[in-house]
Amino acid sequence: MRLIVKTQVIAIIVSILWLFYVNIVAFFDQPERALQYINYFVYGLAFLVGMIYFLLAKYFIGRNWFALLLVVIPFLLIYQPAVLQISLRFMTDGNGAVVNFISLSTGTIHLLALIVGLAIGVMFSRPAFKK
Repeated sequence: MRLIVKTQVIAIIVSILWLFYVNIVAFFDQPERALQYINYFVYGLAFLVGMIYFLLAKYFIGRNWFALLLVVIPFLLIYQPAVLQISLRFMTDGNGAVVNFISLSTGTIHLLALIVGLAIGVMFSRPAFKK
């Protein structure tokens, strides 16, 4: 039961970090170009949140590969669409369109950073000693 609670809390944290990621990229995106090319800023920010996911996995999940599925699947199916809809309700139509476009165009980069960060975090965590 503790594993499910931990993974769902991590999935909620991941969805909030994803929302910050999308909003930061939308803030720095210039109005005259709608992110024509995915630039180094997007990759750098994805690397930064990937490092955060690495630390989350290393210290809270441990050496449990099944926990990766318990984080990624609810994030993709439940938390990411819910957080995006809540975020879009608080924005104007113009800003909401930019955030929606950026979430679609950089979603695969963030998903790759999430999976790689969590997998490397599980790989480099110490095995739990059984008593």
